[in-house]
Parts: sequence; structure tokens; C-alpha cells
Amino acid sequence: MSETLFKSFAIVGAGPHIGIPIVKAFLAIGAPILVIARPISTNPSTLPDDDPNLKVVRADYTSASEISAILRENKVDVLISTVTLMFGGVVVQDVLADAAKAAGVKLFVPSEFGVSPPAVGLGHEKHAFAVYAKSIGLPTLRVYNGVFHEFVLWLAALSETGKFHIVGKGDTAGSFTSISDVAGYVAHILTAQPPSRLLDVEVHIEGQRATFSEISALYKGSVPVVHCDTLPTEGVFAADVRTRYQQDCEVGKISCGWNPDTETDDAELASKDNSLWEGHRWLTIGEVLGL
Repeated sequence: MSETLFKSFAIVGAGPHIGIPIVKAFLAIGAPILVIARPISTNPSTLPDDDPNLKVVRADYTSASEISAILRENKVDVLISTVTLMFGGVVVQDVLADAAKAAGVKLFVPSEFGVSPPAVGLGHEKHAFAVYAKSIGLPTLRVYNGVFHEFVLWLAALSETGKFHIVGKGDTAGSFTSISDVAGYVAHILTAQPPSRLLDVEVHIEGQRATFSEISALYKGSVPVVHCDTLPTEGVFAADVRTRYQQDCEVGKISCGWNPDTETDDAELASKDNSLWEGHRWLTIGEVLGL
């Protein structure tokens, strides 16, 4: 007997980077989605106001009872979180997990959308949340996609400096995936795959495997390429964070095949779950950046 697919979906933290694209991906395939936005958020204004599959409600993310009531009222099967790590949003996920558990949500998709996080160091909050979700018996689906294609220029400080900065040699391959591919993938597997394939699972996807040196070569000499130990700080917001990401790339840590426990990379593991989106053609970095 075939399994009943998930039917009801909600998302919190629907910001412009990945949240809104995920919402639009659901709408593009005619799947209903509930957006739970903060009371003062303006992000929902970028969504269509005439799509019958879209519903927007407002709630305090720090109130488990308020979120739980909304989830229960709308009979939500799957709750997706795209709250941000950089501005402290990930730490509210414990509250969201409590709300989901109380409301009978069947699957929680936490805000990962990067690489497997370590227990300590950059991104440890994501690891801590996974431990918490397991402790309360809330099934999760963790999506690892490496670095968004669209973030490459930010990591290289190209917009601010007019130069493509590479920290170190730039010859270690990492995983890169476009925002539209990640959003489409999430919408596809949640609506097309049986629940048993998604409960307490980590999926590893990769649109393109590349080094920073290979990416810089796409410019064919049109912009200067600078190798450095650290990114310049003048006029470059969060230069230290960008430097750390590139340093991580130097040792293989931005590959979706990276194992933070053994500190090894498995190139085959990095894209092992691409196949769940049957027949899909993944965008290249050059296509997304217009090169």
C-alpha cells in the first residue's frame, strides 16, 4: 500500500534569500503553503496577493503557544524554518520545535541550507537544534546544499572592491547550488516523496562542484583576481565571516560531502540526493551570475 503524501505546509522566517523563493516554488507547482510572519515583517509584501494556495498570518516567534495554535488550526503536516543564523534567528527554533511537537506536526525542516554543521564553531547552533529536536521526538529533514551560487560574489567581496578575492590558494572544491534550485528541490521532495523517505533524514545536494579559482576564471580576466590571507575590512561588511567561509573552503568544509566528525570530504556524498528530483537540470554558477 502506498503512503499518503504530506498535504499541508507552513514556513517561518520567509525572508528574501531562501524563504520567499521556497514559498514561490510551492506556489509554482500549485501546492498550498502557509506563511507565518512576524508582526512587523514586510517580506510577505513581495508575494502574490491573489494566489488561492497562499495564506499569510502574523505571529510572535517566541511564543510556542501562539505558533502551536496556528499550526493546529491549519492542520500543518510540515513546518519549514528559514530563520537566519547571522542575526540570531536560529536560536528561536527550539520554540518553533516545541510548537510543532505540541500541534502534531509530522516533520520539521530546520534552517540548514548550507553544510553539515559542527558541534562547536561556526554554525554550531544548527547542530544544537538538531540534538534538541531529536530529544523531544520531532522528526527533521535537514537540507545541505553548500553555498548558494548567488553568494559567491559576496564571499569574494567583488561588489565592494571591484576585485575577486580568494583567501588562500582557492584550489579546493566545494558545493554550490542556486537558490532557485534549492527552493524548487525542497518544494518537490516534500510534495512528491513518501514521508518514510524524509523523516529524520539528511539530504545532500549539489548544483555544481567547483573551486574559487575555477569560479574566478569564469570572468576571463575582466576583473582582477587577488589571492590573500584575509579579506580587506574597509568597506566590506562582515569581512571576518567571509574570510572564515573561504578558509573553510580551503580545507573542504563547504562541500556537502564534508563530515565534521572525521574532517573528511566525500565527493560522491555531496550530490547523492540530487536524484530525488528526477530529470531536473541543475543551474551552473556561470548561468546564475550571467557569465
